[in-house]
Amino acid sequence: ADKMAMSMRGWLCLLLIWPVWSMRAAVVTNRSWDFQFHLEKVAVMDVDIPTPGKGKVLVEVYASNINPVDHKIVEMAGWSWTYPHQLGYDVAGVVKALGSDCTRLKVGDEVWGEATSLTEAPTTAGTYAQYAVVSESVLGLKPKTLSMLEAGAMPMVALTGLESLTFAARGQRFQSPNTTVLVLGGSGGTGHMGIQLAKAMGAAWIITTCSSRHADFVRQLGANEVIDYHEQNYYDVLLPKSVDVIYDCVGQPGTGDHAFKIIKSHGSFVTLLQGAKASISTRLHRPDVREYAPTCVGSCSEHTKIDMVASLVEQGKLKVNIDQVFGLEDIVKAFNQSLSGHSTGKVALQIFGNASEILV
Repeated sequence: ADKMAMSMRGWLCLLLIWPVWSMRAAVVTNRSWDFQFHLEKVAVMDVDIPTPGKGKVLVEVYASNINPVDHKIVEMAGWSWTYPHQLGYDVAGVVKALGSDCTRLKVGDEVWGEATSLTEAPTTAGTYAQYAVVSESVLGLKPKTLSMLEAGAMPMVALTGLESLTFAARGQRFQSPNTTVLVLGGSGGTGHMGIQLAKAMGAAWIITTCSSRHADFVRQLGANEVIDYHEQNYYDVLLPKSVDVIYDCVGQPGTGDHAFKIIKSHGSFVTLLQGAKASISTRLHRPDVREYAPTCVGSCSEHTKIDMVASLVEQGKLKVNIDQVFGLEDIVKAFNQSLSGHSTGKVALQIFGNASEILV
């Protein structure tokens, strides 16, 4: 009876929403035959409000953010899409309706997550919109200590970092009390999460690379040592076999070959991009080093994982730095800022309300 009442409340909410029938959403307007991402093909247009199917939840989207995968997915899978095609994976918002077989969440819940279940990852969940249908399996309850804007900016970078460093630690905490972690690109979206996660997981000494103007920022997050990549190469500064874990949040080709030289025996190298992994010859020379390039789809983004992130947030161990905020109608400007590669933390996307309403 309770489940039926909850479902009825959801559909009553839809009756209030759907006389309008349409919503604003960011889309790629048409296919690029060179299989590249073109900003001139990104637009905001009116589309139908979606209906939640089995195991799905209709979310009124308050906030999201720009991740590199949000444009790279166009190059990887865009050839198979129909157009116009909606964009966006990360989401923070309020549950408006439940599809069948949804039992964990209820209408009115404030939720957040990364919509990269195995069915959503190849197509996106279209979270750059006023409403989105998202798998219940990836949504967790938003921490009360986070604003909607902050919650919309965190999921993918936090979950990727959790996946990466859990692999490196072989569990939820580093096994050695003297673990040294090097985070490459510590002032960026994924990097500034990586520093905090490494500290929360028990790393004793955290080193990071960034420009000198971001040195104070990364130290405040927990970095003990900062290498200015404009002045020095980390692999020239650090001694051979002196670091337990390297978390590469930059992904330049050849990184793995440099990294393996300074990783201790049986240490780990985790990188965001396949192209940054060590060469075959390097791996043959150092078979003791573990290597991983996470994609963070499927189990990586399920609700149990975002709930782990939420726990760290509530303990005061994890926060997001928002570099700039853009409204949905300024999605092209938001992509431009993200593509510049010079953001300190995240480029946030505000969908609902104005900045003062969301930040409260």
